[in-house]
Amino acid sequence: MPSGFVPSAYAQNGPPAPAESAGGAAPKLLDKVTVEGTPTASRDRPAPTASRLGLSARETPAALETVTQEQIQARGLRGSVEALNAAPGVLAGQLPSSPGTASMRGFSGGAIALLYDGVRQSAAPLVTRDFDSWSFERIEVLKGPASVLYGEGALAGAINLVPKRPDFDGRAFAGLIGVGSFGSQRYAVDFNEPIGERLALRAIVSHRRSDGYVDDTASAATSATVALRWRPSDAVEVDIALDHFEDDYDTAYWGTPLIPAALARDPSSLVRSSDGRVLDRSLRRRNYNVDNGLQDSRGDWLRTRVGWQIGDGLRFSNEFSYYDAKRRWWNSETYAFNARSGLLDRGTTRIEHDQRFWVERASLSADSDWGGHRNRAAVGVEISNGDFAVMRRFGTTAPVDPFAPQRGLAGFADTAANFPGAGNRVDFDSRTRVYSLFAEDAFNLSERWLLLAGLRYDRIELERRIEDRNTGAITRFERSYEPLSWRLGTVYDLAPTTQLYAQYSTAVAPVGSLPLLSLANSRFELTHGRSAEAGIKSSVWNGRVDLGASAYWIEQDDIVTRDPRNANLSVQGGTQSSRGIELTAAAALTRALRVEASLAALDARFDKLREAGGIDRAGNVPPNVPERLAQLRASYRFDALPLTVGAGARYVGPWYADNANRLRVAGRTVWDASVAYRLPFGEIALYGRNLGDALYADWTGGAADQFVLGAPRSVELTLRVNL
Repeated sequence: MPSGFVPSAYAQNGPPAPAESAGGAAPKLLDKVTVEGTPTASRDRPAPTASRLGLSARETPAALETVTQEQIQARGLRGSVEALNAAPGVLAGQLPSSPGTASMRGFSGGAIALLYDGVRQSAAPLVTRDFDSWSFERIEVLKGPASVLYGEGALAGAINLVPKRPDFDGRAFAGLIGVGSFGSQRYAVDFNEPIGERLALRAIVSHRRSDGYVDDTASAATSATVALRWRPSDAVEVDIALDHFEDDYDTAYWGTPLIPAALARDPSSLVRSSDGRVLDRSLRRRNYNVDNGLQDSRGDWLRTRVGWQIGDGLRFSNEFSYYDAKRRWWNSETYAFNARSGLLDRGTTRIEHDQRFWVERASLSADSDWGGHRNRAAVGVEISNGDFAVMRRFGTTAPVDPFAPQRGLAGFADTAANFPGAGNRVDFDSRTRVYSLFAEDAFNLSERWLLLAGLRYDRIELERRIEDRNTGAITRFERSYEPLSWRLGTVYDLAPTTQLYAQYSTAVAPVGSLPLLSLANSRFELTHGRSAEAGIKSSVWNGRVDLGASAYWIEQDDIVTRDPRNANLSVQGGTQSSRGIELTAAAALTRALRVEASLAALDARFDKLREAGGIDRAGNVPPNVPERLAQLRASYRFDALPLTVGAGARYVGPWYADNANRLRVAGRTVWDASVAYRLPFGEIALYGRNLGDALYADWTGGAADQFVLGAPRSVELTLRVNL
């Protein structure tokens, strides 16, 4: 199977289990670890996403899923969206407004924190994109509330994109070329260069493009990283990196709308609506965006990290990150069937973002002995400052025939004629400052029993200015919050490779996104969440099989609802909850055969929610939340031939597109397969995706009743070189 770099963070804590190289040549830096290695090894490595104490996954009282670069290469996962969908219990979608938006444990979007190299990205749904997976060493998904580690907005968990870093093991080069269906192309290089024993450099570049599987939806994305690692002494290590990402979607695909069943030429059962509308299979490739639409983004990160081993068991760490991004959406994004005209009425949108923020985090950790008991503790401070300027424009353009759209041009000039009416031509300026104190402690009551506690205090200060360019109205307001988040957990070793764990944690989340908070919502406090979780992690059969099981409950209070005594008044009194189980298994059944499987089953509900008109939504399922997710994948590596074959299936259960549950999206099973031929210098691989050509929806699009359809059957051929 394919291989990749040894993660440098892992290398600091001891080498991974031995494994064969992917090709026939002697192992190089880029191909020294394969997915045929002992599966249990990853659970014994530090899990920095879940704790700042250097705890391993076994010592963490939470479910932590990791998608490694080895798995990314073996499965041909091109972007972060595909990689996240490979993680157990996670659904990620290509929502055009924020590609990579995820759902897990009954919550989605702003309830899940996005981390880049362990640093929280402010307003995650705004930052997320479909980043190229070539850039990452691994992607870690921490399940359950994580506000004690990352502050507000981590109600259902956190996703950490961990970039590759320089390595001291030797010079190495990796390259990739790929071509496939829909005019797709992919190019990538990765070069590592140690300079003496104290300095190492790494440069990573990737580019991919596609004509798209929907009419006139070409896209391109480029990623680049330059990183330096310096060890001025045995006690000090310095990391500096600069990352760049940009994408361009031209006339982006914003989803396929529903039409009356009587008009459909090839009606499908994909969407069940309460008013008889259907999704017409014959519109699968239709694009209703205007011909002069555009959608692009550019983002740059500067990352620095300094680690100082002050003395025996005492370590200081300082991290600074600066982010600068610009994004544009000039599109027709919403399409609604008009029964009178028989056409699709279309809206127009011009939105532009100019976002900058920096994060400074310093921490001191100690590993000491307290009366014969090991104790690991960390305390620290985090300060962040974000500036966010937004242009938001909304208008309309000419309707189109759903079957033969003459898409035409839209007026995007910033005038009241193109975007008329109050609230349709507005500029926002937001500044968000956060001051945080955190502490964490892990105490061994015995060699087999660990107690873990964490506490975080945040001081959040928000300033907003809103100018309506059509009416001349200017609104300014300020708001502050002071949440306190905490968690208690315990891990007990039933055996050296079998752990029972449990934890109780709290979290906070804003009403909407803080940088986009409206004046009406500014009067509300943060919502509060709480969670209980228990589970088991076990490795059996001499470490050849990893098993995991967890059960959890999450509840979010104080969501906005209508006052039951006055349906015209919004108050904080709603409740949303989910409870479920997750099962995972990974087994190296033989030297050649490996199998992975997972199942997530949950019950997600609005416990208390009233909407406009006093309509009661209690008992309904939140949108974009499938209550069943399952995966099964197997791979076989031949001994007689330099060949590896793999196949897998992913099941996503039915989900709803709106709070009213009037739009139900059918579940689907998508099959993939691969065959890879090992070469002395790398590998050539063929990937087949959605082999059954299933018609399925990834997510809701520009409106609740239009759906982003997944790609049809496709193939890709890649050549990867390791030197």
